[in-house]
Amino acid sequence: MLMLRVAIILILAFSTPHEVVGANPYAKNIARAEAYLINRLNPGLGLIYESDTPGTHWLTAEYPNFHWRYNQTYWLYSDNLFASLVLQTDYPQIANEINASITRYRQPTSGVFEVVDGKRIQLPLHVAEDYIVAENPNYVVMIRRHNSTALALNWLDLWLYEALEYDLEGNYRSAQFLLRRAETMWTGSGFWDLSYLFTHTYSNHKLALFLFTARALGITVPEQDVMLQNLWDMQNQDGGITSLADATGHATGSSNAETTALTLLIYDQNVLAKFPKTQLPNAGQNSTLIVSMVMIALVIYAIFVRRKPRPSSNRGLDIATSTRWTMNHLL
Repeated sequence: MLMLRVAIILILAFSTPHEVVGANPYAKNIARAEAYLINRLNPGLGLIYESDTPGTHWLTAEYPNFHWRYNQTYWLYSDNLFASLVLQTDYPQIANEINASITRYRQPTSGVFEVVDGKRIQLPLHVAEDYIVAENPNYVVMIRRHNSTALALNWLDLWLYEALEYDLEGNYRSAQFLLRRAETMWTGSGFWDLSYLFTHTYSNHKLALFLFTARALGITVPEQDVMLQNLWDMQNQDGGITSLADATGHATGSSNAETTALTLLIYDQNVLAKFPKTQLPNAGQNSTLIVSMVMIALVIYAIFVRRKPRPSSNRGLDIATSTRWTMNHLL
């Protein structure tokens, strides 16, 4: 009986405590990020524009006649899809308005981005293509679809979308493998992947997507607190999350809707609840912990409890006697 009590004390002393639920330290940041999205809503379209980035839009590389600016460009997928999800709890009327606008255009799904809402996607993923859905001199509505015939390159964010799909289909080991593989690409300033080779900048939406995926899968990431702080350090004065960080991890450029919405998704319990939790790492760690603590308890019992007390000078109680006294008074 005494040995069992020793084991229980050690298990409780060394086991990992449950997460203490309290005030979110980033509550004010979250409110500012929500305000960023709402302030960029075009009431006439019922959509949020891409960003306030000045200059020529990168889509001119795909569409030579593309003349719209970033604040005239509206993406159904992924920007407004993500925004409609994260605004549903605090601003359901605006979220429903965005959803209605997306539905009104009657476009096929993106084939990727829907998975963050717990909807199944088809693997393997294919290269994305961008389409103009509607246009006039003042705005353009776009969608991105992964529907080309070529398989997608090995981008880190696609690993994470795939991990979410594997989780939904019950393939937890593949989901965990992809998340852990992405985790190895963390440099302390951002996630390194093929895009970093070309641009020497980190894409902050990948950091946000990683943190969302980890929480969706129920996997603990040792660097989570550092990553969260890094991500919120990317928040601009306008409340949005900067889309890029330089090689030293400092924010560069403008905020955008996609990165801001993905950051908010990390905290969206309604969306996170749509994903089964893998529990693979925690279950293994807990089993190992219990076995280890029981072994330690047995060793202590063998050394101290079963050994007869030896007289000791100028010490009062010897170790074995002190151990028994502690057990009798604590239990």
